[in-house]
Amino acid sequence: MAGSVAGFGGPASAAASPAAGQSAADGRTSAVAAAPALHVSGNRLVTGSNSTFRPLGVNRSGGEFGCVQGKEIFDGPTDQAAVDAMKAWKINTVRIPLNEECWLGTGNLPPTAPSAAAYQQAVKTYADLLVANGINVILDLHWTWGEYTGPGGGCPDVAATCQKPMPDARYTPTFWSEVATMFKGNGAVIFDLFNEPYPDAANNWSDATAAWTCLRDGGTCAGITYPVAGMQTLVNAVRATGATNVIMAGGLEWTNNLSRWLEFKPADPTGNLMASWHSYNFNGCVTTSCWDSNIGAVAAQVPVQAGEIGQNTCAHDYIDQVMAWADANKVGYTAWTWNPWGCSGGSVLIEDWNGTPTSTYGEGFKAHLLSQTPGDPGGDTAAPTAPGTPTASEVTATSATLSWGASTDNVGVTGYDVVRVTGGTETRVADSASNRATVTGLSGNTAYTFAVYAKDAAGNRSTRSATVTVTTTGTPAGTCSVGYRLVGDWGSGFQSEITIRNTGAAAVSDWKLGFTFTNGQTINNMWGGTPTQTGGSVSVIPASYTDTITAGGSVTLGFIANRGATNTAPTTFTLSGRTCTTA
Repeated sequence: MAGSVAGFGGPASAAASPAAGQSAADGRTSAVAAAPALHVSGNRLVTGSNSTFRPLGVNRSGGEFGCVQGKEIFDGPTDQAAVDAMKAWKINTVRIPLNEECWLGTGNLPPTAPSAAAYQQAVKTYADLLVANGINVILDLHWTWGEYTGPGGGCPDVAATCQKPMPDARYTPTFWSEVATMFKGNGAVIFDLFNEPYPDAANNWSDATAAWTCLRDGGTCAGITYPVAGMQTLVNAVRATGATNVIMAGGLEWTNNLSRWLEFKPADPTGNLMASWHSYNFNGCVTTSCWDSNIGAVAAQVPVQAGEIGQNTCAHDYIDQVMAWADANKVGYTAWTWNPWGCSGGSVLIEDWNGTPTSTYGEGFKAHLLSQTPGDPGGDTAAPTAPGTPTASEVTATSATLSWGASTDNVGVTGYDVVRVTGGTETRVADSASNRATVTGLSGNTAYTFAVYAKDAAGNRSTRSATVTVTTTGTPAGTCSVGYRLVGDWGSGFQSEITIRNTGAAAVSDWKLGFTFTNGQTINNMWGGTPTQTGGSVSVIPASYTDTITAGGSVTLGFIANRGATNTAPTTFTLSGRTCTTA
């Protein structure tokens, strides 16, 4: 498709009246309940009481462009009166686009830009006010650092003044680590990892698999000159803070394409991952048949949120079709945009900050919102009862069979998920239509802890069963080799890969990799594992998708690190206490 950025971001230079400058939230909220904490259950977002919740609302642009242009943070009020105008539309969710360099306060900002502290506080104050008014928040990383001049791009600036094809490894993981630290514990806030990826355009549409791999894993991607942070790296950055907030991850073609999202989705140990989809009338996938095959297959398995919908006219015929399909498929949506910029270019919902709708785009969207309910009261929202405590039998060096007491449900139990529990992390290891399953791929003489969830046809998931610990027979898995490769070095930092190969005869699970830096290098972000560093000593535990190394198989870790004057590679590696050969 031809890349177009119309409607995707704020205006290149927002014309904000000084009288409409940012207002501090005054803390006066209506007598309403705070927005609910959300989590993922099957293919639904649910509240703490397990009621289905569909985010329906708008984008509030401004935070992505005003600061980097040396202006105010938001180009209009963010006070109680402005929130009340949204509530009159029955908006239950607001998506807030952000700028990573404004959040971090980098040297690329103009002298008149607000400070990082002021920017962060403005975002938090606005988000907190929305939540206090019963409105959930989606924090969207919209504009990022990194020079890009390839296909599909309309901005070669190295600074975060426009939409880049992918987030960067230099700043983005730190951005999400800081955002997650600020909002962890507030489950009403959702994290949208990156607005509209288009690495497929950057590689000139030549290799879809490579583009999807770039989206998930980052690193060095065809057509992109800066080190890329993939979605897995960003999920890891969020989860490393202890934040369990729901995370949104997009697809290709400016996140209009989710055709292989399930195949390349990042692993999330909390299970709180949903798909982000955008739909404008000038995208490639604009028909119900395309939505059925491209988006519907994803929506059947995980929650999908249309983070942006719109059309480049002032009518609402296209978004009416999108919303009708989304309503039927239990997909949420937030329209672009709640800013009074004039609707001649399309996708502008309001004439003023009082919430007067534009004709007819805003009028049509408002009328539709007022006709909707965020949940799904007519559907099955009752979860099955918890399964009985599992018991183990037929335990070998590489497998164990588990059985448990059956669950009950108001409609019917359709299956069970068996998870391995490691500390606070769960990894699904088997599924079954009955109350019995065999877990394979285990290591000898190793203790494992398992539990079970029940699920029904509506995607409702039970609470977890009690756990059982099983110790396999045999001896620990054997030998290993490690390859260390420098991927890139930019003077103050570098990117490297570590490939661990299992040269033994049995699978290795729950491993721990150890090595030592000798020149003061410090790891900032890692994908494929979670590092702990004390001085030069580094230990790494696996991610869920690298946890098991099959006999003769291998896994690869990648990381970004700081360095000093020298950057000597580690020479000795251990795997679960055993010294590996180096390759």
